[in-house]
Formats: sequence, C-alpha cells, structure tokens
Amino acid sequence: MAARMAKSGIDTLGKFRSSRAYRAGTLLKALHLGLTDHVETRLQAAGVQLTRPQALALMTLVEHPGISNADLARLNGIAPQTMHQIMGRLEREGLAARAPHPILRRVQAFEATARGLELVTRGSHVARAAIEDALQGLRAGEQEALIDLLQRCVDGLARRRQG
Repeated sequence: MAARMAKSGIDTLGKFRSSRAYRAGTLLKALHLGLTDHVETRLQAAGVQLTRPQALALMTLVEHPGISNADLARLNGIAPQTMHQIMGRLEREGLAARAPHPILRRVQAFEATARGLELVTRGSHVARAAIEDALQGLRAGEQEALIDLLQRCVDGLARRRQG
C-alpha cells in the first residue's frame, strides 16, 4: 500500500514538474533571482551600496514625498517593522529624512534627501542598463509582447485576490 502511494506521489510530482505551470514558475523565479543578482552586482560596481529593498524604499520616497512608514511598507509589500529598519539605515546614511506628518500627530513623514535623490537617479540608470542586458536577446516587439504577457498574469492574479 505504501509503495503504491509513493508511486502515485512520484507520478503526480513528475506530471507537475513537466507542466507548463511548473516550467513557467521556475523560469520566472530564475529570472527574478538572476535579475536581482545582476542589478545588485552592477549597482555595487557603480558605487551604489544599497540592497534591493533599500533601493525600492528610496525610489518610493522620491515618488511619494511625505509618506508614512506604514504606507511605505504597504507599497513595497513588506512588514512595517522591516521598513522601519530600512528607513533607519537610509536616515543614518543621509539618504532620507523624517519630519512630523502635516496632519497626523503621531505619524512621521519621510522623504528622500538631495543625496538620496542623486543616488536613486544614478542607480536607476545602472539598473535599467542591467535589466536591458537580460532583454538583449529579444527584439523590441518581443520585449513588448513579454511585458504584455507578464502584465496579464499579474492582472489575473490581482483579479483572483479581489474576487
């Protein structure tokens, strides 16, 4: 009985591993990990010493000056406690500053400093070039098609979460 259950499990796993779903998920994960590593390597070589979460937080600050820690965490998909640690580092490095929120007394508002803005600007050029490296094997139309297909997948997941 146990041998038959094990064989059934192995068969099911084999079918899963050969499915489009598994292959797509594995490739997307490999792309994500590869891009993250490639971008971080290029950023460090260019003297931009930020982790991906720090860079994303700083970019969000540039786009949303005066944002609270809670909203910053929500926009970046991480816990407020984690964002608090990230913001502490960005503040110590002189890349972000906090001030009392203009409306909410107990809330602190964050914004990027001039140095933070310069780093985001320089880093975005480096990151764009690194990501374009990964896309260089595709023609412009294929790149657009890939973007469209990925967006449709993201939108489909969002619809499932909502409904």
